[in-house]
Amino acid sequence: MIDFIIFGITDNAVMILGCFSGYSIEKFLPKRFQVGLGMIFGGGIGNAISDLLGGLSAMNIELAVGTFIGCIIGLIFIPLFLFVGKLRRIAVNKINN
Repeated sequence: MIDFIIFGITDNAVMILGCFSGYSIEKFLPKRFQVGLGMIFGGGIGNAISDLLGGLSAMNIELAVGTFIGCIIGLIFIPLFLFVGKLRRIAVNKINN
């Protein structure tokens, strides 16, 4: 049981570190890109790295690499979600006006 608790702490610590790293990097981007995306991408990359480390700790390279690649591919959905949100806001504004 203690192994799972330690794993959970480590897993979240790496993800949170990724969020803070993305937030810190975002400050150096042009103002139009400073909308919180750095933290979202940083969290996604931190999650991918923590999953990679989790798979490696289980001594399963295939699990580690496959999960890491899947997490990185999943980051593609961030711009898609932003685009859908933008379309939704436009539609709601047209309905209300």
